[in-house]
Amino acid sequence: MKEIADKLSRAIDDLLLTDPRKTLVVEPEVQELLHVARLRRKAGRMFAAAASRREETWRGLDATLEVR
Repeated sequence: MKEIADKLSRAIDDLLLTDPRKTLVVEPEVQELLHVARLRRKAGRMFAAAASRREETWRGLDATLEVR
């Protein structure tokens, strides 16, 4: 069990890197966990990008209202 936990730990560390590397993981349970982690990372980045665009829109609107 410790061996699987070590592999998962290394794989998650790789996943958290700015430029993640591909990690060879054979255990299906670990593969599933990594898949979920990748999906969460992707969703988080998409949410952050959308929030940033929304914030820019509000700033532009606020600046327009201040001028008027």
